[in-house]
Amino acid sequence: MEIFAADGLQPLPECALVRIEGPDALSFLHGQLTHAITGLSGDRAAPAAYCTAQGRLLANGVLWRAQDDCVIWMVARDLADGLIRRLRMFVLRTKVTISLDEAMQIAGAWGAGAIPASLHAAPAWTRASTGGADWIMAPMSRAQRPVAWRLADAAVPDEAGAAPGAWPAQRLAGGWPWIQAASQDLFLPASLDMDLNGTIDFTKGCYPGQEVIARSHYRGTVKRRLACGTAAWTSGAPAPGPATDLYPAGEAGGRPSGRVIESAVHRGLLHVAAEITLSDLPAMRYAVGAPDGAVLDLRAPSEAA
Repeated sequence: MEIFAADGLQPLPECALVRIEGPDALSFLHGQLTHAITGLSGDRAAPAAYCTAQGRLLANGVLWRAQDDCVIWMVARDLADGLIRRLRMFVLRTKVTISLDEAMQIAGAWGAGAIPASLHAAPAWTRASTGGADWIMAPMSRAQRPVAWRLADAAVPDEAGAAPGAWPAQRLAGGWPWIQAASQDLFLPASLDMDLNGTIDFTKGCYPGQEVIARSHYRGTVKRRLACGTAAWTSGAPAPGPATDLYPAGEAGGRPSGRVIESAVHRGLLHVAAEITLSDLPAMRYAVGAPDGAVLDLRAPSEAA
């Protein structure tokens, strides 16, 4: 599905940058997050998540090495302060400082005219500095329609703004929902396909929840997966929040059969990333919030992108 009809650049105030720095920053974070940190080169970014000991998600986002002893982790702003407090609890005697980095302005960019030509064919997670900004190629980027995060000292000008919901709609259509404060401790990583999309490195050492996550992965017991889709939506109506139930459409008295991970409204469409029993697709039709709610056209991320 083509979400953007034209090039665009949109500020992302809903994102925040957590800075982890110091001589022990890489080894400390390597033991906390799902992705390997110590082997990450400076010209690459990576998806990474933070979990409870029970394997449930506290946060996910994009991280990169800004310097040899400094890692930046981009996460949802409404949970950044809590993450900083939690990570600081485990610093102990390691030489690490953790803080909120407010120096850089974050934006989402899409289309050939909004992203430097040298990056149009760059693979996902490429990180480069050009045109007065740092760029991270997003996982939903394609050569014919590049998509990237842009980080710069200067804010995005007002005239560059896109229609509300444009950036999260593209991200959700590509199968990349983010955990927010309202969805912390609700979902397992496999429900966001993190065991399939590179967010989890199964060859690295331990991290919180690693045993639970690895056991489910290797035993093949994952039954609930990520699905993405859209529904016609009433103009001005807010998007349903995380954990909103999905029901079999039209089945009066039906029990919930899925739940929203993240959603956004863009140009009269509700865009949803949801946790469902994937074996129910494509037979089941899902309705949002009630059996007679808006009916979603859901599919696996590989089919929805």
